[in-house]
Amino acid sequence: MDIIKIALILFYFASLRSLIYCKTFNDTSHLKRQLKGIAPDVNPRLNQNEFVNVSIMAFIAAILDYNEVSGTLQAVISYVLTWTDEMRRWNSSEYGNVRSINLPITSTWIPEISVNNMVRHKTIFMYHNDMEIRKSHVNYQSNGFATFQIGGAQELSCSSDVKYFPFDSHACSIQLITTHVINNVIITPAMKTIDLTYGVPNPKWSITENFVESNVYVYTSKVSFNITLSRNPSFLFLNLIVPIVLLSFSNLLVFCIPAASGERGSLAFTILLTFVVFITLVTDILPACKPISYFNIFLEVQLFCSVLITFCAVWSISLHHKFAENDTQEIFPKLLLQMSCAYRNLCSKNQRKVDNKRIVTPRRFTEEHCNKTCLDKNDHLQKEQELHEDIKNDNKSTKDIHQYCLKFIDSICFTLFLIILCIQLIVHGIIFSYQA
Repeated sequence: MDIIKIALILFYFASLRSLIYCKTFNDTSHLKRQLKGIAPDVNPRLNQNEFVNVSIMAFIAAILDYNEVSGTLQAVISYVLTWTDEMRRWNSSEYGNVRSINLPITSTWIPEISVNNMVRHKTIFMYHNDMEIRKSHVNYQSNGFATFQIGGAQELSCSSDVKYFPFDSHACSIQLITTHVINNVIITPAMKTIDLTYGVPNPKWSITENFVESNVYVYTSKVSFNITLSRNPSFLFLNLIVPIVLLSFSNLLVFCIPAASGERGSLAFTILLTFVVFITLVTDILPACKPISYFNIFLEVQLFCSVLITFCAVWSISLHHKFAENDTQEIFPKLLLQMSCAYRNLCSKNQRKVDNKRIVTPRRFTEEHCNKTCLDKNDHLQKEQELHEDIKNDNKSTKDIHQYCLKFIDSICFTLFLIILCIQLIVHGIIFSYQA
């Protein structure tokens, strides 16, 4: 029983103490009226010639979008501003133990800070209506320590660098400056980096680096929150680079189709038009700025090679029809025939082991074809038949030479464009590996 009585007595005294020292509505209202009586446009310093040091902390909640063509970054950013207010201090014991209080921003002093590189609005106070303004408060501690938090979606201007597209990185910054006429406010960063703890990841962009810089000038002070945006290249690599590389190799298949087939020209023109479509697509993605993207250069070279391949395909088809009509009086077809024949003779010469001369004898009739009637024919008819066989053999030999000439041209074109493509892939692979 004694223990219960002691516990009740202690509980009674604890309740009485809380009633005596608790903050009541009257205490809070009285303190708020006194603090609101201080002019909001007066600097929070007893000595008005002293500077007001405002510490700023930035939080990036999300990267909404980055448009590399226009060079604009849309992000959800929050700022926490802290300073010491020498005018708004109180003894908490005189006001019912009130240690902190919130004052509306329209009734107290707040620093005037703007974003120098914002696209539309230049201020950090991003309110959309009067309700948001009335609900914004500055928290004051009894020792005069003030905290003000504000945030929202901002659209910032950044510089684009698509040199290593789609493995590109872009430098952006949030440049905060004071807008007071007289330099009585100095803004300084509270941290050396931007807080990304509560940031929502973006599927297209990621923040790889961030740091904070501050400068104090004669009439103003500046704090820059710098970030580096790096593109996640997986999507563009699989849907843009890989198809273009495969299409470049497929373009070489034009020389594997026989010149007599009409599909050679159709395939060449189809791949050429496909490259034009890809260039139009890349033009919508990349900005018209310097330096030019290495990928854009690669694509332009492939377009130029596709034009040359189309020209070679059409020219080889035309050459095939000329050979079919034995129209080899022009200088260029003659030169090609001489080159192909020289190359063929060189190859056959290396393969020959015994005899360096090739003797072509006309095909004779075998004994199976010769019967007694053939033996009775006169010499005149036999000579005519032998002449006819010689002409047929000459025509066949000429046709073989023409076909070999066309294959010789196709092999040269295939090898040449394959070497150009491989050199391009190696050079760009080294460049992008160095960037990574």
